[in-house]
Amino acid sequence: MSLKRGLFYTLLTQAPTLVLYFVASTVMTRMLGDVGRGEYTLITNLGTLLAMLMSLNIGFGVTYFISRQPDDRSRIIGTATTALLLNALLAPFLLWVAAGIPSFSRIIMPDTRAHWLYWGFVYANVMLSLLNTTISSILLGYKRFNILNWMSMLNAGLSAIGMFALFVLPDMMVPADRLPAVLIVSTISVALVSVVWCVLYLVHVRVRPRLILAWSVLKPMIVFSLIGHVSNLINLINYRFDVWVVDQHRGAAELGLYAVAVGVAQLLFNIPEPFSRVVQPYLFGHSREEMLPRFKAIARINFTVLLILALLLAFLAPWLIPLLFGDTFAPSVTPLRLLLPGIVLSGAAKLLAQLVIQAGFQHFNLLATTCAAIVTITLDLILIPIWGIAGAAIATTTSYAVVLLVILATLRWRSHINVHDLFLLRSTDLDVLTRNLPWRERR
Repeated sequence: MSLKRGLFYTLLTQAPTLVLYFVASTVMTRMLGDVGRGEYTLITNLGTLLAMLMSLNIGFGVTYFISRQPDDRSRIIGTATTALLLNALLAPFLLWVAAGIPSFSRIIMPDTRAHWLYWGFVYANVMLSLLNTTISSILLGYKRFNILNWMSMLNAGLSAIGMFALFVLPDMMVPADRLPAVLIVSTISVALVSVVWCVLYLVHVRVRPRLILAWSVLKPMIVFSLIGHVSNLINLINYRFDVWVVDQHRGAAELGLYAVAVGVAQLLFNIPEPFSRVVQPYLFGHSREEMLPRFKAIARINFTVLLILALLLAFLAPWLIPLLFGDTFAPSVTPLRLLLPGIVLSGAAKLLAQLVIQAGFQHFNLLATTCAAIVTITLDLILIPIWGIAGAAIATTTSYAVVLLVILATLRWRSHINVHDLFLLRSTDLDVLTRNLPWRERR
């Protein structure tokens, strides 16, 4: 599929996917309330952290090497398979250690949810997430955007159906059982998606996974991926550190309010996602000179759409949040508004970081996330005890701004790319999404 077709069809499926995720999040929040939503955030936060820690960024490495070395797929997939099997053995040990240290487990897991089944939920979701990411990265390297788009819709659809089914039956459960029910339904949804991913792998990839033990074979992709992995781990601080600080200083109820603000704001991350996904294999498989004009047009479209939607969301927030989640969550409006500028800047940085990697300067992405992590930790520890979730939002927006500034400096002074034309839409940019599309071909 061509770049323009890939962008068009990915954007076309993004709207229903976004709506479905929003429905799932809304009904789940209404069902759990502020305290339950805070506990859910802590538990899933642990799963995200562990999945990020153990992934070694192999999924990104798979896409990168398949795009650049399509004839070496057996080694690439074998490396990913080896990493996945090692993670399946290592994850239970890490969770057992975490659960055995009371002072640490109280930070990462709600005090009332210490039963081993909650730790089992984390393990199941970590491994299913790693499996799904690996297969989707392989298919992204194959440029199978249509499959990726349909799978995104399936994932969102199953989540929405499961949460809605629980929502219409709230009287059949006591409040204490609602969070376990949500976690069970979530796990079932992810497991069903994993089954479909495995079937798609068998049908479209047809490369037998193999275990590779020779370091000389594993080394090229592991070393490349580790640079991005360290950056991702540090960047996880920018996304997750405030969750633990808010919980420790303000409690689960205020964390639930903040989780709603973050969840609504991060819906805008679905805007750069299709641009970044489709651009990756083309950018890595071609020279910069071939891709730069089209990339800049895509970057301008991405930023302009993000900016418009953020302004609209900030205006509607005082009516939208209570309408969707109830009056209890009205205090989420202020942190939401404070987060939105950072979301716009982060959405721009997500796409521009691909250009830094293509030029061979991915260590500057690591520098950007390191600087932002220092800002995040410092401001979270200072502002959250004083201003609560509003302080957390200010810290997050500031850290996102730091990431974008470092990336722009890298593009300007290392790659010698003018950065002034990466943001605001031009009338000619829409041609990137409309030329050579089906209805034009029929003329």
